[in-house]
Amino acid sequence: MTNIRQISRAQSPVPLAPEQRLAVLQDWIRSKESFTASYRFESTSTALEFITLVGLLAEKVGVHPHVEWRIDIVSLRLGHGPSTEMTGDEVNLARRISAEAHRLDGAALINCESREAIA
Repeated sequence: MTNIRQISRAQSPVPLAPEQRLAVLQDWIRSKESFTASYRFESTSTALEFITLVGLLAEKVGVHPHVEWRIDIVSLRLGHGPSTEMTGDEVNLARRISAEAHRLDGAALINCESREAIA
């Protein structure tokens, strides 16, 4: 299990320009109202460990994604409406979430045709 000290704010990456966000957030998809990512893990316990890590990261930056859990799949959503743009804090959180998912061998579930430029 990851220690809380391992996910300090000091490790947060620097903000990116809007045109750089899509390349960095390869696991994330933009819909009309939000940005979403889904990951499949090898076990339920790993999915739950990931959810705990997401919660700890969210508390550190004050951005709280919506989380949906289905046995070994965890889906996340950032955003609040049709005109929502991803903030710098949300981009950094999304990057950290993706890094933690991959560290836990989570497989990103992506429909590439749904991706739009993240503004």
